[in-house]
Amino acid sequence: MENSFVAFFDILGFKNMVEKNSHEELMEAYEFGLYESLDTAEKMTNLVMGMITPPNELESLKIQIYVISDSIIFIQNTLTQRGLLYIISYCRMLIGSAMADGIPIRGGLSFGPVSIENKRGTTIVGLGLTKAYNLESKQQWAGGIVDKECFEIVPKENEDLVNHLINNKKNPIITKYNVPQKDGSVKEELAMDWTIYELIKSEEDIRASFSKHNKEINEDVEIKIKNTIDFYNNVKTK
Repeated sequence: MENSFVAFFDILGFKNMVEKNSHEELMEAYEFGLYESLDTAEKMTNLVMGMITPPNELESLKIQIYVISDSIIFIQNTLTQRGLLYIISYCRMLIGSAMADGIPIRGGLSFGPVSIENKRGTTIVGLGLTKAYNLESKQQWAGGIVDKECFEIVPKENEDLVNHLINNKKNPIITKYNVPQKDGSVKEELAMDWTIYELIKSEEDIRASFSKHNKEINEDVEIKIKNTIDFYNNVKTK
């Protein structure tokens, strides 16, 4: 057991995907949607972080990734500013890449103790995972947020890292945003900026992501689409 950064993602519309596609079609969506998005996000993250990170340190920042049904779990054991920047960068790029491939996801990044046991399969358990899941589950959109406490536990190489990242116009990875909640309220959070690199180019791309792979659009999904589009337009106009 050790403290780690932990991100938990949920695939939106997963039950509908399972019901509306053959098993072969479902696995094809994972192969050419989710898995390729994970690869794309990793390559892009390594490219960006490689500009400011020595090669031997970049190797140490690699994330453990687990995909279990409609859940994606990231575990990062390097509790440094650079480790935090790496996992945030990977998460936000995954959100954009997966959405572009028709797999909208929603996630939360937190920290805490977590254990991985390879007994009777793989067991992942701990407060870090629970905190990340709780962050993810309260949101009403496709996107992701970062637990503000993540910035309080890393060594202070930059005394005001949050504002530094928010004000970085060249490569923004987070932004303060009133995130829509499932109960209809909004709460100011540190939202991951997945709009970078224009993997999603328009509102129509967002809507298409929620309907791809034979997914149906009901009233609840319409709310998620609207909230996601609102974030996209807000960030793009800054």
